[in-house]
Amino acid sequence: MGEHPPGARFARLVALALVTSFACEPAPKPECATPCDPGSSCVEGQCVVDAPAAPPVTDDGKKKKKRRKKKRVRRTTAASAAGHGSEPATAPGDEVEEAETPAEKLPPFVPVDDRKIPQFSSDKTQTIDLEAGSERPSERVLDQHFAKITPKITDCVITASRYGDVGSGRLAVQLRLLPSGKVESVSVKAPASLSVWGIVPCARKAVFDHRFPGYDGPSVGVDFAVDVD
Repeated sequence: MGEHPPGARFARLVALALVTSFACEPAPKPECATPCDPGSSCVEGQCVVDAPAAPPVTDDGKKKKKRRKKKRVRRTTAASAAGHGSEPATAPGDEVEEAETPAEKLPPFVPVDDRKIPQFSSDKTQTIDLEAGSERPSERVLDQHFAKITPKITDCVITASRYGDVGSGRLAVQLRLLPSGKVESVSVKAPASLSVWGIVPCARKAVFDHRFPGYDGPSVGVDFAVDVD
């Protein structure tokens, strides 16, 4: 076998290097005939509008909480009886955050049954016990017990106000008190504005059910009044 001369081998290596170099270079891209307008780029000899850049998305890692609706709740009460003042319809800052629910339905109105409670009558003949003492309940003690009965009568007015309009006026109470401390009879006189929604029978029962302290003496007639503003 014949050997190639050193010069011929070197020339062959140079030729291979040149062929390899030309093979690695990319083919030149065609250029656009005219410069492209701002906002576009030359792609394969044509001006193409650049795609708008997407706005950056910020994620602080916190989920937004859905705010609950605030429902203002107004607390309303009927006017208080005399000596107890009147409460404001809405207290300052009396806002309650709660889910909205249907309005509360009241049960059907049923008046208090006072048919078994005797009506007070000043004309009724009283039996005098000759062995009874002459003691009478003191005015101070009576006032203390009237103060306990008055809130119960006020509750009657408040209950009535939930079912309809209630006016103002005076509830005049007359009762006959037995020496045992039991109420024998009671009557309640009221104006037309308060003779609604069972206020009168409810008040009569509140007085009749109350127990006064006993005393040594005859039965006595007592009267007091409750003003409703």
